[in-house]
Amino acid sequence: MNKFLTKLQEIRENPTVKKKIIFTLVILAVYRLMVFIPVPFVDITALMTKTINSNSSGLWYFLMLLGGSLDNFSIIAVGLAAYINASIIMQLLGSVVPKLEELTELGEQGQQKIAQITRYIAVPLAFLQSIGMVYFINYMLWGNIIPTTLPNVLLSALTMTVGSIWLMWLGELITEHGISNGISLLIFASIVSGMTQKIYSSVAGTSNILGVVIFMLVIVLVLIILSIFILKSVKEIPIIYARRGKVQESSNLPIPMNPVGMVPIIFSIAFVSFPYLLSKLIVQFQPMNTRLVGIANWIEANLNIYSQQPGIFAVIFYFILIVAFTFFYTLIVFSPEKISDNIQKRGGFVPGIRPGKETAKYINGILMHLCLRWGIGLALIGVYSYILNYIPFIQDLVQAFGSLPVVVTGSGVIIIVGVVQDIVGKIKTDMLMQRYDKIDLSGIDKNLQQL
Repeated sequence: MNKFLTKLQEIRENPTVKKKIIFTLVILAVYRLMVFIPVPFVDITALMTKTINSNSSGLWYFLMLLGGSLDNFSIIAVGLAAYINASIIMQLLGSVVPKLEELTELGEQGQQKIAQITRYIAVPLAFLQSIGMVYFINYMLWGNIIPTTLPNVLLSALTMTVGSIWLMWLGELITEHGISNGISLLIFASIVSGMTQKIYSSVAGTSNILGVVIFMLVIVLVLIILSIFILKSVKEIPIIYARRGKVQESSNLPIPMNPVGMVPIIFSIAFVSFPYLLSKLIVQFQPMNTRLVGIANWIEANLNIYSQQPGIFAVIFYFILIVAFTFFYTLIVFSPEKISDNIQKRGGFVPGIRPGKETAKYINGILMHLCLRWGIGLALIGVYSYILNYIPFIQDLVQAFGSLPVVVTGSGVIIIVGVVQDIVGKIKTDMLMQRYDKIDLSGIDKNLQQL
């Protein structure tokens, strides 16, 4: 406790770090104020009535998957999803398009150009997603929260697109002048806000308050421990570099136990959602093809990932997709051949492994092992809230509490742990750099005085 208080005192006395923290808090306050600015033409009364009474429907769980809330259908309802999707698209294209691959090797200048292209891609994605959001929320809430005339839809979509780009700009301001990565921090703030709302509704809606609180604390604590273990664990491959004569230098090649973070969960949500949303459209329009309608009805009944208790087929499909995308994205982000070439060019080798193809094969084997092991771990975190409904004693708790008090998704916990870890690391780095600057300046002053 004393160490914690001492660290807080050091942060308070550090003007640079304190300025960055205050700037970040101001931007986060602006972000939270934007939540209360509704999109034009929205029937706020009908929206709030239906969202408040939708705890048993798929809407609340849909919002939990996104880590946010649409209580007011604000101008930032789309959030940063378009920018995240654009970033993932650029990462995928970077390993396929030669020109983009060259930009990634240019250092900071290349990264700036990639960031600019990402922003350009995010704008049309945000507009298309905004149009889809209007129709989707109308469908999920069984009515026209926004009248779907062409002018209304276009103006609402344009408003949400501007809100999404505004959020992207706020995130970049935090990255440049504040602490941590701004985009991640805004998502973190959205998830924490959703958690507080869920905790309040879970506690206020039951007579067994102590039991609900203990259940939520145990679940969140277990998820945090697992997330820290997955994010912090590193597999180190020993490397030996031969120098002139018989001198050798040893080093380690660190490979994260979870090489790709929560990206597989994002991909999997998109893929598992697509057949369900497509089946909804088919059922709504009722085509003449009876077989097609029958398939759509089966998908709607068995692959509804937005339900608080989806079918076993949906859970298994979602689980398999997370593991599969862990392999897929790892092969795109990590290239064993490039890693092997870099080691060989620097005169290094893995003990007991021949340089070149043998080293690439060895590294690839380690990556595949990690993908299988921690892909399953990531999938378990992603589907934990669904699995709980199939555990017998959890079902007894559901009957006792009235509902399953799940306050955060597995992906939300991973984001929270990652952002907190990033904030702590950034503050430590800033304080250490300033301490070195003071030492250097004091040394220069002493030398000047001696002269």
